[in-house]
Amino acid sequence: MTKRAIVFGAGGAVGEATAHSLIARGWHVMASVHTRRDDAIARLTENGVIVSYDDLEKDGDWIGAAAGRDVIIFATHLTLTNAALERIEPGAKRVVAFSSNNVAVQPDAKAYSSLAAAEAALRARHPGAAIIRPTMIYGDPRLPTVTRLMRMARNWPLMPVPGSGSALVQPIFHEDLGRAAAWLADNDVAGVFAIGGPDAVTMRALYRYAARAIGSKARTVTVPLWLLRVGAPALAALNLYSRDQTLRANRDRLPVKQTELPPELVARVGLKEGLSRLASTLR
Repeated sequence: MTKRAIVFGAGGAVGEATAHSLIARGWHVMASVHTRRDDAIARLTENGVIVSYDDLEKDGDWIGAAAGRDVIIFATHLTLTNAALERIEPGAKRVVAFSSNNVAVQPDAKAYSSLAAAEAALRARHPGAAIIRPTMIYGDPRLPTVTRLMRMARNWPLMPVPGSGSALVQPIFHEDLGRAAAWLADNDVAGVFAIGGPDAVTMRALYRYAARAIGSKARTVTVPLWLLRVGAPALAALNLYSRDQTLRANRDRLPVKQTELPPELVARVGLKEGLSRLASTLR
């Protein structure tokens, strides 16, 4: 019997990748999107995914659609995920959701303490749920962080690196997350899974690699924390850099182990390959 899944947030890079990975594993997939993105919708429908347009903050047909599925995957913010689950009666159905590794990296930040509370609420409601905590996600223009670095490198002669530039990061390619979510849909494994990419590099190195991938000779220059703090309000107003980002500029953002990571969830796409693929999309 064909297994049936619904992916909420499938208009985003991770949600779309999850839908494609489920199709590859033989699932019947419904993709729920909030914002119409014609290119993503075309790729989904061409791959046999059924697309619906839903607002999870309002009652709609999506409630009945979710109730009839074997697994419900949320590539949405956990606050919205929990609000949606209050409207669904999934019983023993499988629930897979996404959070952030920064819950462990920066637990004192308001945004991530709220996310930790949302994780706890989800696990209380569905003890068998699988929650994925990714590190920095990249690989698609819909994902802003590394995409912004490449555009900066293409347009500016200098790339300002926040803090010392020595903090370690472990970016993960979005398709690896989609593959992980699909595997968790197929396997009854509960827990919180911190997942990063195969390569750990310094933040300064990440900026350099992003520039090289896009064919830029832009140079990196570090910006000390005191200067970031002074300019934080202006940077936040320009949507360039938030206060939380300033606070964790010199903190390593490697995956913080939670539940033991099954070998099937280990990321495959190396940083060099992932940046090259993103650069090809942006050209």
